[in-house]
Amino acid sequence: MLFWGFFFSLITSGLSNFTLESERKSKLFLSQPIIALQLINADGQRLSLANFAKMQNKMLVTEFIYTSCKTLCLTLGDYFQQAQTHIKAQSLQNKIHLLSISFDIAEDNPQRLNRYQHRMKMDKHIWSIATMASDDNLTIAKRQLGLVVLKDGSNEFVHNSAFLVLSPQGKLLGIYDDDDIQGALSLAASESSKL
Repeated sequence: MLFWGFFFSLITSGLSNFTLESERKSKLFLSQPIIALQLINADGQRLSLANFAKMQNKMLVTEFIYTSCKTLCLTLGDYFQQAQTHIKAQSLQNKIHLLSISFDIAEDNPQRLNRYQHRMKMDKHIWSIATMASDDNLTIAKRQLGLVVLKDGSNEFVHNSAFLVLSPQGKLLGIYDDDDIQGALSLAASESSKL
């Protein structure tokens, strides 16, 4: 029992973070890495996340999903739909862009991404979707971001989730719980005023 208390204290920075998720966020806030992911968008184009951010020249709010998810990802999609409406209402479409990134490399090809775009009523000027280009990119996301993705026995995924705010250079500026889209949008709007 003493070992587990010591271990938990060690991995949560002396209990200053109460969960592994808050520990993950603290480390990311401190390091603010540039996220080095290669993506394939709904048009079949290969691009890096950093180049996508530069091309948009906007603050990015990102999420990690897979398009056939019937649970958590549906909620995340609803939050992004609300965020899209908010961005339009606040005339922030030239300042903030939403990006959904699928980690289901085997299934989420450009055709499925296009179907998802249509189903979610994405305005391409505000909200885009892409999939990771390879398993190596999923490994990078796991290592750099603490992304947890586990395939279960029914061809579904168990995964953690958060909203990430990235600069136009692809630098991670903030990470917010999956029920705090407003926090992510507030940071993106605040940082966009510096562009």
